[in-house]
Amino acid sequence: MDSAILIQTELQYALQARLDHSPRLADRTQYLGASEVGSCLRRVVCSKLYPEPLDRASMGRMLAGKAMENEVVQLIRLALKDGLRNTGRVQLGLVHPTLPFHAHPDGRIMGGFDGLEGDGVLEVKTASTSTFKRYQGEGLPQQYLDQVQAQMGLGGLCWALVVLVSRENLAELASFLIAFDPEHYALLERRATLAATALRDEDFLSRLAGEPDRGSCHTCPYSAQCATHQAQRAAGQRGEVPDVTRLQLECQLEELAGLESTLGPLQERVSELRDQVKTALVNAGANKVMLEHSTVQIVESSRTSLEGKALQREAPELYAKYAKTSTCVNLRITYQGGGKCLTIAS
Repeated sequence: MDSAILIQTELQYALQARLDHSPRLADRTQYLGASEVGSCLRRVVCSKLYPEPLDRASMGRMLAGKAMENEVVQLIRLALKDGLRNTGRVQLGLVHPTLPFHAHPDGRIMGGFDGLEGDGVLEVKTASTSTFKRYQGEGLPQQYLDQVQAQMGLGGLCWALVVLVSRENLAELASFLIAFDPEHYALLERRATLAATALRDEDFLSRLAGEPDRGSCHTCPYSAQCATHQAQRAAGQRGEVPDVTRLQLECQLEELAGLESTLGPLQERVSELRDQVKTALVNAGANKVMLEHSTVQIVESSRTSLEGKALQREAPELYAKYAKTSTCVNLRITYQGGGKCLTIAS
């Protein structure tokens, strides 16, 4: 066997073992985690009952993210001067008294923080540069808020510190202080109850509706059997989309129309200047000119192609034998009047 294939296979088994059989996290197929309670419950339960193996790239990214988060946790530990407990291999484990509902925050901050009294939860997240900037400007996504509210509720704590770090530049860091919301936690507890029932009863799971707004249906391996997703696709084929999607499209098309109207004259000027440069070279009889900061040249190319209609007429059997049909997806936009997006959004 090829040694490279053997190494990749061993690596895959090792990564899967690290993710699936961490002794401090127990068997994740038997309980709902705080990081899962805000996701599509149908997808989460299906992933536990009918697990799909992760590819090496996904497993590698997850382990790399966990390793980076652990390094950040240790830096925060030093900054808080031993005020941070239960991290790393002795990560804090929080368990609901009656439900299979667990949380494993990155630490417990002892003795208050930034004017807050009592103990709090620490959760470290890493993100790509673009995602980091979006969360930094717009706030944390709902799934992160659900996760720390679950951690606070399970731990009986009143506040949480979420530290967000850019994976490409660790110097880019943002922190968010979140207060415990009993009503929010009560909602998460009800969701955990639904998940626990679905884990025990497959008939109940078959009736558990998918939640497109909480998950990514296009990447879900269980979407083919999801009635909600299939109904949404059928409605989409009829041109019917959820109001939130319709508003998103309105806003994006309004912005696109504005950019195209602005860029139109610029694109025309670009074509005009390119034609002028080409004409100047032709008139000078030069194929290539070296300038101080650039180079311009005329490159001739040719392409041989068959006349499909003539071949079909003269040799229909040969044409039918070698004809190939390919399908592509194009976007066609027709603007109708002024935009209303900003008015609706406000």
